[in-house]
Amino acid sequence: MATLTCERFGKAFASPLVLASGPAGFGVELSAALDASSVGAITTKTITPEPRSGNAQPRLVDCPAGAINSIGLENPGIESFVRNDHPAIERLPIPRLLSLAAASASQMSALVRRVGDLDGYEAIELNLSCPNIGGAITGADAGAVGEFTRAAAGESALPVLVKLPGDTGNLVESCEAALRQGAAGLTLINSLRGLRIDWSTGVPCLSRIYGGLSGPAIFPIALARVYEVRRAFPETVIIGTGGVSDLGSLLEMLLAGADFVGLGFGMMVDPQLPEKLCGKLETWLDDRSFKSVQEIMGLAHSGGFNVH
Repeated sequence: MATLTCERFGKAFASPLVLASGPAGFGVELSAALDASSVGAITTKTITPEPRSGNAQPRLVDCPAGAINSIGLENPGIESFVRNDHPAIERLPIPRLLSLAAASASQMSALVRRVGDLDGYEAIELNLSCPNIGGAITGADAGAVGEFTRAAAGESALPVLVKLPGDTGNLVESCEAALRQGAAGLTLINSLRGLRIDWSTGVPCLSRIYGGLSGPAIFPIALARVYEVRRAFPETVIIGTGGVSDLGSLLEMLLAGADFVGLGFGMMVDPQLPEKLCGKLETWLDDRSFKSVQEIMGLAHSGGFNVH
């Protein structure tokens, strides 16, 4: 049977499937429904220096092939997280990535320094691309991306991943800035700015008007960004995130060059999605005589399969 194990950052991950930051919470919420052996890693809900109550309701609305949210990085803040949430996360039987966000590079430096003594994480993910908190999106400015990455990498003994937007700024320039300043990898992409209007009242459905679109609706965009960045940076680690919800989209993301594939909206629909996808992926690989999932990663850049 083909192996789904992926080796990155000097560690072995059970599969290329990563639970994206947000829908999976801190992982504890899903532990009863989730087959941990099918998950490569879980990315925690994003933590900020101070507690955030998030945006006002309503902050979630359906749309064709997805949903739009304006949660606004609701989280307990770093001190409460360290006291109350980290101990339970540390006991989860899967690798963990810690997602962090801050308003400035100096705050990010302090935040990374604060979590430096916490055990049980494989990497830190800098959320520089949330579309639901107001102000400029840090990830759209290559200079700011470099500053935040340098601030985090200078304080962290763990690999630093940088999560960037797919619909604003020059993505390749932002990726280059992150990698130049010490990032070990990239998470592509965050949700995309979207809007719905209640046609029965004539006003926007969300209290904040705009929100982040996720789900299959954004998959072709996320796929294009992963392909583009893999072509520009052949050696970097990429977590491809955005709309993957079935075997076909999972395979496309791997073929485009993702090392790992993030599941977000799909986990909201079906918490057992990782287990189902792993089974289908193993069968697909076996049927084509592949011995490892790593054999197909990035094949779209080298002529695809030999079908003759």
